[in-house]
Amino acid sequence: MISECYAKESMFQHIYSLYHQRVYHAAQKVLRDSQLAEDAAQETFIKAYRYLDKLEEESKAGAWLATIASRTAIDMLRKEGKRTFVSIDLASWELEQHYLEHIVIEEVELRETKQELEQDIQKLKPKLKEVLALRYMEDMREREIAATLSLSKATVKTRLYRAKAAVKQAKLNREQIQYT
Repeated sequence: MISECYAKESMFQHIYSLYHQRVYHAAQKVLRDSQLAEDAAQETFIKAYRYLDKLEEESKAGAWLATIASRTAIDMLRKEGKRTFVSIDLASWELEQHYLEHIVIEEVELRETKQELEQDIQKLKPKLKEVLALRYMEDMREREIAATLSLSKATVKTRLYRAKAAVKQAKLNREQIQYT
């Protein structure tokens, strides 16, 4: 029970840190008032925390939160009696465009990262590449890899460590080149 609460709290903090700005902007587009948008964002995260167990895929958390934020903002307009004309269709369209733009950017960055990672893995020594593939492509545990390759578990751990270190170093080298 305690570990479930801790896991929920941890997941919520992660989601909050990733999507706070997006939620705020979704509310701001509807309300056009920074103070009310902050209130709507806070209310959105309260609702999200309450229904966090309903979130099926963490990858859809941003869209889920943006929807809650825009609906919360619309509710706030109704409750406060502000009759500022806000087309729900327009607000939804703007949110969708912002969401799609964000998704496209993420997808492009993910593909680039995946290509770079694949290139880095291809440059590894065969014995390091083999353990890495078994661990992450076949989802095998270290003892299973050891049994499959007739190696000790310590050797498998060492090779995994070296493979990860080599891939990490290649990434760092690439980033250094980009920033110089």
